[in-house]
Amino acid sequence: MPQFTSDWFSNALVNFDYITNYLQKQKTVDSILEIGSHEGRSTCWMLENMLADTGTITCIDPFADRPVTAFSYDSIPEDRSIEQRFRANTAEVKKPGQTLEVHANMSFPALAQLIVDQRQYDFVYVDGSHNADDALADAVMCFGLLRPGGVMLFDDYLWEDDQHYLGRCKQSIDAFVNMFYHRLKLGLVNYQLAIVKKELE
Repeated sequence: MPQFTSDWFSNALVNFDYITNYLQKQKTVDSILEIGSHEGRSTCWMLENMLADTGTITCIDPFADRPVTAFSYDSIPEDRSIEQRFRANTAEVKKPGQTLEVHANMSFPALAQLIVDQRQYDFVYVDGSHNADDALADAVMCFGLLRPGGVMLFDDYLWEDDQHYLGRCKQSIDAFVNMFYHRLKLGLVNYQLAIVKKELE
């Protein structure tokens, strides 16, 4: 069985069930992008419950034990114990026909490569850095990777543990929604926020 030392995912299960049902009514979920995987608890759930048996999930995480950001020129830590736990956990549940792509990197350079590769995803889960600058970059870059009709879910929309205004992601998510409002539809809004990318006209 997968082994986890923390659980920041179970409270979001009601949202994931709702989104999974919505997506699977439209089509099979063949491609998922996850920003921030940590030990793989959410990844394992998506492998088991959301992703098609022959689908691909792309996971981006520096697997650091502290916040890191490309905008401060942080480096990837040498300790790979979190990544090793992630890989062991996901190997327990991944179906034979499923593909798991892992980018052990910060989201900014990893997303840039996916954009160059012209990748498209049915579902994007943004659960990376809470910093306002990181969150804004993640939102805009991920939106370009989301297929029309796809869903993007932001975790920690109402997170306020950091007393510094720029240490929270809500303002960046709000700015993204306001700037792209003509291209998206709001989905659920609670501690998390989900949007649907409008179909091409």
